[in-house]
Amino acid sequence: MKKKAKFFTLIVIPDSHGKVHRLVIPRFVIIIIVIGLIIGSFTLSYFINEYRVMREKLVYLNDLEKITKMQQKRILSLAEKVKQFNDTMEKLKKMEARLRALAGVGGGEISKQESLGEGGPEKYTLLVDPDLNGDKVSSLGLIKKIESNVSILEDTAKLQEKNLSKIQGIIQAKKDLFACTPNIFPVQGWISSGYGPRINPFTHKREMHRAIDIVAPWGTPVKAACQGRVSYAGWKKFYGLVVEIQNSYGYSTIYGHMSKILVKRGQVVKKGQVIGRVGSSGRSTGPHVHFEVWYKGKTLNPLNLMVEPLGSS
Repeated sequence: MKKKAKFFTLIVIPDSHGKVHRLVIPRFVIIIIVIGLIIGSFTLSYFINEYRVMREKLVYLNDLEKITKMQQKRILSLAEKVKQFNDTMEKLKKMEARLRALAGVGGGEISKQESLGEGGPEKYTLLVDPDLNGDKVSSLGLIKKIESNVSILEDTAKLQEKNLSKIQGIIQAKKDLFACTPNIFPVQGWISSGYGPRINPFTHKREMHRAIDIVAPWGTPVKAACQGRVSYAGWKKFYGLVVEIQNSYGYSTIYGHMSKILVKRGQVVKKGQVIGRVGSSGRSTGPHVHFEVWYKGKTLNPLNLMVEPLGSS
């Protein structure tokens, strides 16, 4: 059996006239060189692949950094909008206080639990972390704070809506009460006979006069002193042509001695609406309006309700 060669001979011939060189290389050296080349190629391939992966990661990180900065700007913009909304809620809170004052309820009729939800400087958390340098903001921390503030503002807005709705109801009720209260004169003129005891000009006896008589020129428009529904419109003994108006707040007003009636029974009239003309019908000594005010079955002095002065027309 032929033995394997232990050496390899490398012959180098430079040209046709040069000296031939013989290089004897042991077999194990060739094996080592081959193994080294194989290992070297694998190593080079590994580092080339790692370099490529690293470059891709750097590109991804750069893109991620850009996206993060963009998101951070959006978060800061959202945080500023939330802060502006909080400032708006503070203004609404002050407006609510003014509306309460106008409605005449102050802060007493609405309990502390029902008052405007807490917010603003007392509950609104800072949007920039004081531990950071100002230009560096934690996005995660900002998101948590924004979520907390939004939750507070949502509760505040709901409670604000509830409070303003209550105030609106109170103002509307007061508006309705004012409209149904006979506190304006049916005509402008001068009072010839006031509310209280007097000598009756026809019987010449002392009796209670449960109205006021306002003298005005014949045909002057007579206005409703309050809103309500016409319960009577026609002729009555002593009153002559008379209109009576009643409303749900317990007031009833009577306008007597008119020369003409301009409304019908069952008609709803507004405060200040013309319902007739001044005259001297019925038991009367001259053109005037006999004006009575009743409240829950009892007569009242109309002058005690008036919110306007009485002057000659």
